[in-house]
This record gives sequence, C-alpha cells and structure tokens, in this order.
Amino acid sequence: MKIFLDMVGCRLNQSEIERMALEFLERGQEVVSDPGDADLIVVNTCCVTAKACADSRKTIRRYQRETTANVVATGCYVTAFGKQAAALVGETRLFPNESKDLLPTLITGQTQICKDFSVTSKPELGLRSRTRSFLKVQDGCDNFCTYCLTRIARGKSRSVAAEEFVRQAQQAEAAGIKEIVLTGVQIGSWGKDIGNGDKRIAHLVGALLENTGIPRIRISSIEPWDVQEALLDSFRNPRLCPHLHIPLQSGSESILQRMARPFSASDFRDLMRKIQENSPGLAVTTDILCGFPGETDALFEESRAFIQETDFAGGHVFKFSPMPGTAAARMDEKVHDKLVQARAEVIRRMFQTKTKEKQAEKIGTWEEVLWEHGRQGAFSGFTRDYFRVQTKSSVDLTNTITRVYIREINGNGELGADIPEIPIKKRLFELQEKKD
Repeated sequence: MKIFLDMVGCRLNQSEIERMALEFLERGQEVVSDPGDADLIVVNTCCVTAKACADSRKTIRRYQRETTANVVATGCYVTAFGKQAAALVGETRLFPNESKDLLPTLITGQTQICKDFSVTSKPELGLRSRTRSFLKVQDGCDNFCTYCLTRIARGKSRSVAAEEFVRQAQQAEAAGIKEIVLTGVQIGSWGKDIGNGDKRIAHLVGALLENTGIPRIRISSIEPWDVQEALLDSFRNPRLCPHLHIPLQSGSESILQRMARPFSASDFRDLMRKIQENSPGLAVTTDILCGFPGETDALFEESRAFIQETDFAGGHVFKFSPMPGTAAARMDEKVHDKLVQARAEVIRRMFQTKTKEKQAEKIGTWEEVLWEHGRQGAFSGFTRDYFRVQTKSSVDLTNTITRVYIREINGNGELGADIPEIPIKKRLFELQEKKD
C-alpha cells in the first residue's frame, strides 16, 4: 500500500507523522511524497485555533477532491470535534488521539514489524519533509488555561520512557539526522508521571548527550514554570542549541490570571533575569495572544510595555479565537475584531524590530548553520540560536553543518551569509577519496 502523510498545526503533529512514516515502513508499506501516488492519505489535524480547525477541514476536502486515495483523519480536531470530522470522512475513517499511536497497526492489520527493517534515511514526506527530526517526548497537558482545548483533545500529560526516546534518537542518527528537536504538548512536564522522582527534562537531555552523537539537540516550546536551573546548566554543552521558545501569552498580570496561567509577569521577568545570568548567549522567543476577553486599552499597554522591556529575540503573535468548549469562549468583555487585529500588528512590528536588532549583532561574525534545503543553488538553514540564514553555493549543502560569514540582513528579513566554497569542495573531495 502506498501511503501519504500530511498534517496541520504544530511541531508535535510533525513529529507524529514522521513517526507514523517509520512505522508504516516497518510494516512493509510504502511511504510516498506525492499525494497523487497514494492509495491512502493520513491527515493529522489541529484545533488550537478556529483557523487551525478550518485548515484541517480544507486539507481533508482537498485530498478528497484532488485524489482517488482513501482519506483518513486523526489528531486534535478529530478528537475535539468528532461529529464534524465524521461528516467529512465517515466514522470508520476517524482515529482520535487515543488511537493515534495504533494507527499504522490498525490500518495495516500488522502487529509485527519486518525483522530485517533498518533506517538508512529519513522518509520523504513531500512538502512536510524536514532535514531535522522532530521527536515526541510526551503528550497531553495538566494545565487548565482558559483559552485552550489541548487538555480536552490530548488528555493528561504522559511521558515517553527515556529508553524509548533514546532509541528513537539513535534511529534518527542512523538515518543521518544532524539535529533532533524535542517536542510535546508540555515537554517540561516530562518524567512526572513515570516514577522518575526529580528527574525532569534536563535528565532526558543528558541521556541524549550521553547515548547519541547527534551534533545538535534542540528544545521546542517549553512553559516558563518548567525552565529549571538544571536545564539552564545543560546549555553548557555546545550540542544543546542555545535557544528556548517560552510562551508568555500576555504581559498583563490581570489577563494572565483570566487565562489561568500558573505564573505572573513578575515571575517571567525573574526567569529572564536568571537566563541572562546563567546562560547569557541563550536566545529566547515567545508567543503572545492578543485580544483576550477583558483586555482593555490599559491592560494591552501594560502587556506591550512588558514585551518591549523584555530581551526577546522574536516571537509569534496570535489573535484570540474563542474555541467552543473552553472557559474563555464563555467570557464577557469581548474585544472587537478590528481592535484585536490592530493590537496584534503592534506586537508583530515590535518583534520584527527585536529580531532585526539581534540579527544586526551577528553581521560580521561567523556562525554554524545546518542547511535544510536548497533550490537552484540557493540554500536556507538555521544558526544554533535559531536565526534563519540564506546563502548561495554550487555545492549541495542539504543536511550539512558549515561555518558561514554573516554579511547582511537580506531583503527577506533573514541573514545573508557567505561560505568559503573552495574549502568545502576540497573537504568533500577528501571525504570521497577516503571512502573510495
């Protein structure tokens, strides 16, 4: 059977389709990179916002309309809005989150994997193919943020055993992966539910550093209350990429309380001070939610001023979207859509300025970049602290790490770099000679 996998939403959904691809291959199936070639299409859906729900429906409908493949759906939208999803694909083609991990087995009917199966390269996922590997460390969430459906869609926090996670990382390393990204719903809660005592996410990072040789390990989004001193100490190892994405959501104390976020703006300020003292080279990005119910002009200004004073390297800005089933959807004092849009634009421009200031500091310096993809001699990749870099090269740089000279901020708002081409070509030639 030829299978195509796609997703809507976050890095966690990306990690899940990457894992599914391997499990289908282990069961002797073929994973294809073109939906037109597929017998079966799996869509991993999202419901974090109303737009994510709409995108999930559009993706399913597009494959139903444009291909002859059987389309099945899984993920958060399917779990939270089962009746709507069933109207699209039918009850028998739905796999809620609780059965997602079993999806390859349920579809193929095979519980045993091929004994001689080995990973030599990362599966091709078409437009969803990534050079880096996204690995899930845990699923679910134990928080009750009033705007979020995640707890409903994914349940309580559940950790992947350290041994299993290390095995998956070693599998990625065998496939030639140069960077793995630890993903999850609330990755900082790792270990709480599996009798690990005080062992938290820093313990898992240590296990990866000790048991793999992967050049780069990156932590994805982590909640501020989960950033412990042991984790900050881990950044002393250069293989752990010096970047954290820490969601703030609002700089207003009152709005954070209405969101039921278990920390204050003052707590976040203290955390940023600790990061600057312990890990001064660590880049921090964040998420901001604009237009939450009750966000007056004064409270928005309080949030804006807090963001302005905080040393962020950038951030994502979201407009509040009332999701059915959440406490926030039932709150009064709704903010008018046009005002939400205007506030979001103010914060977006602020982050753009902050990012440019950080980028400007890199001009004239040398950085290590992992190159993700290229087209017609133009390549794009990321620095260790997660700034996107572009360059041109006659050598295929895909999935290689090279030192580059940062010379500018280009017209796309990204860093432009030069690579010493001759040493790269010489090194590739030497490696080929050695191999021969």
